Amino acid sequence: MRQLLENHLKKYPLMQIQDCVKLLFQSRFGCGHFVDDPQKALERLQKELGDCVFQKNAPLFEPLGGGFCRLHLSALAPGQLSLNTLNRLFVFSSAQTAEGTDAFETDLSLLGEMIRERALPFSMADWEDFLARYRAEGYPAVSHSGAYREAYRPAYRVLCQSFWHYWPVFAAVDQLLQEQGGGIVAIDGGSGTGKSRLAQLLTAIFPAAAVHMDDFFLQSFQRTPQRLAEPGGNLDYERFLAQVVPPLRDKKAFSYEVFDCSCGRLSGCRTVEDRPLRIVEGVYSLHPKWNNLFDRKIFLTGSLPIRLRRIESRNGAAMRRRFQQEWIPKEDLYFSRFSLPDRQTLVVDTDRFF
Repeated sequence: MRQLLENHLKKYPLMQIQDCVKLLFQSRFGCGHFVDDPQKALERLQKELGDCVFQKNAPLFEPLGGGFCRLHLSALAPGQLSLNTLNRLFVFSSAQTAEGTDAFETDLSLLGEMIRERALPFSMADWEDFLARYRAEGYPAVSHSGAYREAYRPAYRVLCQSFWHYWPVFAAVDQLLQEQGGGIVAIDGGSGTGKSRLAQLLTAIFPAAAVHMDDFFLQSFQRTPQRLAEPGGNLDYERFLAQVVPPLRDKKAFSYEVFDCSCGRLSGCRTVEDRPLRIVEGVYSLHPKWNNLFDRKIFLTGSLPIRLRRIESRNGAAMRRRFQQEWIPKEDLYFSRFSLPDRQTLVVDTDRFF
């Protein structure tokens, strides 16, 4: 937080105490206080965008810490993202769990310490007066100071930082919906690159339904040495071709059987609704047997050490070793054999997301 405050004050030297508090508030609480009604939020956004003058070289995003960022409306290129999608990103971000008052109190203490150290250009008397009033009011959201508004004309929305990370993907999918009204999107990439998380975000923002490649791994009796040695053979592609590809092409609702890793066989079914956007996510999504199915192809990458740290955090040390020794080599063989990603694929490096 110290570095965040220092960076913002360097960029915005006319920041006042309340602007610093607003920065800390947004970092810990996001933007939930601002969204009382999605339709009203859309109307406010439309008006604010209409009043903005596009600044070509201005940064689109600015970090806030705490898993949030600011998206500056003046840096949003015309047509880069539809108004409705941008508003859905904002509304979704507003509903995310905040860190709470205890963390915010710690940040306020740090702010006071920096003022005492003269690391920030405010007097202790002004700070103590502000803090006493602020606490008495119950830590409300604050507005930018008049000096800040006059100097910098702030026009932004607070979003989850994930949307910054995946911005090219959301822009590409939004364009697909605007141009075609829907389509089929693949999300491939190595284990630990965040494919499932990206699919969850896309289905939360867009009218979408997802197919998960983890549901199509081989059953125990199918795992012959010959099959496992085949590039992409770790997948039951015969079942995927039979149960998923035809209804995806026909744009119909459908169900398919689900592989259960706990018993090594099929167990139950998953229903895929008839939605404008269909997402196929997971390793082997871009298998050449159906590669031409997709309107947009996305490939997530990441360095092996960071991916393994994610896998261990998610699945534990024993599973990390199994991924590293068994499954990741099979993935690498598949990527190499079929030259993935290809030139038609949007590649996103996820190393900085960790």
